[in-house]
Amino acid sequence: MPPSYTDDQIVYAVRDGLIIPAQLDRMAQGMIDLVNKTRAAMSIDNYRFDVDAHDEVAHQAAIESIVMLKNDDAILPLNAGPVANPSATPQKIAVIGEFARTPRYQGGGSSHITPTKMTSFLDTLAERGIKADFAPGFTLDLEPADPALESEAVETAKNADVVLMFLGLPEAAESEGFDRDTLDMPAKQIALLEQVAAANQNVVVVLSNGSVVSVAPWAKNAKGILESWLLGQSGGPALADVIFGQVSPSGKLAQSIPLDINDDPSMTNWPGEEGHVDYGEGVFVGYRYYDTYGKAVDYPFGYGLSYATFEIADVTAAKTGANTATVTATVTNTSDVDAAETVQVYVAPGKADVARPKHELKGFTKVFLKAGESKTVTIDLDERAFAYWSEKYNDWHVEAGEYAIEVGVSSRDIADTVAVALDGDGKTQPLTEWSTYGEWEADPFGAKIVAAVAAAGEAGELTKLPDNAMMRMFLNPMPINSLPTLLGEGGKKIAQFMVDEYAKLAK
Repeated sequence: MPPSYTDDQIVYAVRDGLIIPAQLDRMAQGMIDLVNKTRAAMSIDNYRFDVDAHDEVAHQAAIESIVMLKNDDAILPLNAGPVANPSATPQKIAVIGEFARTPRYQGGGSSHITPTKMTSFLDTLAERGIKADFAPGFTLDLEPADPALESEAVETAKNADVVLMFLGLPEAAESEGFDRDTLDMPAKQIALLEQVAAANQNVVVVLSNGSVVSVAPWAKNAKGILESWLLGQSGGPALADVIFGQVSPSGKLAQSIPLDINDDPSMTNWPGEEGHVDYGEGVFVGYRYYDTYGKAVDYPFGYGLSYATFEIADVTAAKTGANTATVTATVTNTSDVDAAETVQVYVAPGKADVARPKHELKGFTKVFLKAGESKTVTIDLDERAFAYWSEKYNDWHVEAGEYAIEVGVSSRDIADTVAVALDGDGKTQPLTEWSTYGEWEADPFGAKIVAAVAAAGEAGELTKLPDNAMMRMFLNPMPINSLPTLLGEGGKKIAQFMVDEYAKLAK
């Protein structure tokens, strides 16, 4: 048995006599490598890691994960009063939603861990001396709504200047062990949001979910929306930092938020039939599908608002090798708020031999800028940034030609587009009588032979190929051994001439 083999696009590995998917094999090896990295520290007698330092790492990671989707009327950041600004009058804040008190900070199943500490949003408010009225509003399950909890939440909202509603998916709604059949949050949470919004129009929704949820059906009831995902043990302080303006949100969506679950390209194949599912969408997954086919989405891949504003200018792309390039751009913070922006580089291929997405993210960099500050960023694109996996060559393949380089802040917010012409990797396959006329023209040797056929036709040595658009439509996809179908005996002589000449050139 070889160390690895493929079966219908799944790669398997053989480890200690067991056949397992290679992805799981890589995961297992990664865990082993991680354990090995810690051996030196763990072998020290009475070793203790710095709990607070690790918690601060979790805190910073959580801050940078929060994505602000909406901020109408600049409802965020909130004013916490003397705690943040001694001269300001604090807003009266209502916090509604059990997630604020009982955060869903991690996934289920095998992702469960024991945190060194756990700080909820309500814990953070108490630690920082920020006053807020709290009502749970609902229970963290899929049971029907509790009218008493709903009534309490609405009354709490009526007495506030602004309402922070913590909504999302309870653990029972998503898992690695089953597929979701809806993108919607529990109906009782949406119903409560509608009631609260009717009582107070100043609502900010803070989402807690491991995978994307529909936003469009309820977004009209919220002036602000923060997608916080599952923030980990220090999620409470991170949310408070963003909500009260200690930092500007800088997270970007790692997946598009569709308008409807049926817009997802996998829905034509899911849930499968007779015990199997075809991954029929191929490379057209997520934004690669939505952007290529012009499908409307609620929020595009790479999207994320900030308390600051930015401008991207002076975009250039310079070829650095046969199939490599470097991209530069100047980013300016055009506001009076210190903040970070993520510059995203997408590669858009020209005409290709295979179906390719409209564009693909191939590089990005996050840059922090003081108010009014400008910086030039550089992103290098290696050969893989322009390549696609070729079944024909069983390898990555870069075609020669012009590629568009798009620089922006989401897959649908492109500031500028420049071009770079690449040489291609020169990969070819042997030509035969079964190769199409178009493949002969595209091959370095074949192109010379096609030119020789044309010259011989002009000289009367071979049948002259008709040169018109209609004939091209027939010729290009046709194996050359079919030329006799079009040209009779003359076509047979042309095909034999091409094969003979190729044998001479390809020696």
